[in-house]
Amino acid sequence: MHVAYRDERERKHTLKYGEGCRKLYKNTGKKRGGLWWTYVLTLIFKIAVDGTFVYLIYHIYEGYDFPSLIKCEQKPCPNKVDCFIARPTEKRIFTIFMVVTSLACILLSFFEILYLVGKRCKECFTHIHQSRNHTIKSRQVVMATSLVIGGKNRMESNSLKLPSKGASAPSYSQVSISL
Repeated sequence: MHVAYRDERERKHTLKYGEGCRKLYKNTGKKRGGLWWTYVLTLIFKIAVDGTFVYLIYHIYEGYDFPSLIKCEQKPCPNKVDCFIARPTEKRIFTIFMVVTSLACILLSFFEILYLVGKRCKECFTHIHQSRNHTIKSRQVVMATSLVIGGKNRMESNSLKLPSKGASAPSYSQVSISL
């Protein structure tokens, strides 16, 4: 439903501003921003509803077993009467089926939340890692450039200068080599 809304909004935006305009969404089918949070909160709500159902069934019937006979003392019964439940085995089977289905939905919803959160964390760490790699690469380029430029200057300043006519050669004790 939300993807259809995004598609329609993108279509109206394109009609209004033309084909070459900036897109509103990179990918209308991706869960981003409000759609992601809405989906995760829906899953949490679904887990809460299914969990409440399982809890209430367990406490109402004191387990998941239906008795075939109940002693009734409430109105309209005049005294303690035996009340037989119709088809207790059928009701037990369907109740157990509903409880198992609810537990499977809880488990799948929980795994889906873990998947969504894990995927989002992976995207964030990948983005941080890429930003860090980009920063390191730009630093390496700057350092390499400065070494090349600085190396040229050092080479020019440390180059061996030929002595002019009449100058004596330096002695070994006076020569220093700098790297």
